[in-house]
Amino acid sequence: MSTIAAPSWITHWRQRLWRLSPTDRDPVVLRHSRIYILPTRRGTAVIATLAIMLLTSMNYALSLGFALTFLCAGMVAAALLAAFRNLAGIAASPLVGGEAFAGSQLEFTISLSSAARARKGIEIAPRDGPAVEAELPAAATRPLRLYVEARQRGRVPLGRLTLSSNYPLGLWRAWAYVHFPLTGIVYPAPEASPPPLPAGHQGSDARRSILTSDAELAGLRDYQRGDAQNRIAWKAVARGAGWYTKLFEGAGGSGAIDLDWEELPPGMDAEQRLSRLAAWILAAERETRAFSLRLPGAALAQGQGAGHRRTALVALALYPNAAG
Repeated sequence: MSTIAAPSWITHWRQRLWRLSPTDRDPVVLRHSRIYILPTRRGTAVIATLAIMLLTSMNYALSLGFALTFLCAGMVAAALLAAFRNLAGIAASPLVGGEAFAGSQLEFTISLSSAARARKGIEIAPRDGPAVEAELPAAATRPLRLYVEARQRGRVPLGRLTLSSNYPLGLWRAWAYVHFPLTGIVYPAPEASPPPLPAGHQGSDARRSILTSDAELAGLRDYQRGDAQNRIAWKAVARGAGWYTKLFEGAGGSGAIDLDWEELPPGMDAEQRLSRLAAWILAAERETRAFSLRLPGAALAQGQGAGHRRTALVALALYPNAAG
């Protein structure tokens, strides 16, 4: 029985100490059981200096030396308590995982709540991305954007976060780990110089000038992250009226197209095919052309617009499990 229980005991304590698995649910409130404190390099130097001062005062029986040593030691102890209180009670919650193309940075959004006290010098660092600093007034909740390297397509987890602070004097570093089950989607990187789009159902691209009237301006909607730049209502932006995206009716371009995995050149490997299909999907939306997508084991019907584009890109990101 002991040989079976030992690994479970070790796993439990590893999870409790380092939060290696994404088991935290929102919101996570930082308590004493999660917060760790160690002296910084500056703090170590100060503590060593105080130890030397104490030994010197004892050796020479210096009353003023004792007074100064214990006064400074009290300040160091007070800084330790302040560092703990700066983190204790903060509530962290996951909000949303973003979308990105491989080779860029994937954005995640979390929120921090300060409870009754103001928080200063809080640093939030994902495991695979740059740290972000935050100042939280009392009784405030702030959304924070974190960025993780999007090295390959698929679902990418946010990973473990480290919340830390060396406030107020930089003598102590207090930190805590949180690990949310939050993931984002990374699309295949579009091919840099893809060939022209396949011929549409209404003929070759040579007929585009005749059929461009198929796509007529139907109105405006609120801008959504990822909308093509050529569809943004730049005149409204320039007037300060806000960000809007143009809506079109009709197929546009030279008609609907079929993007088929099997029709790509046989010499291309899977990642090259996904990269070309991603580039064609973006090109089809720029030209306001409806498209269908066929992958091994999955198919997407004809459609167009930001939602249809995202569905197609997600299918590419999750290939060969595109249906999931």
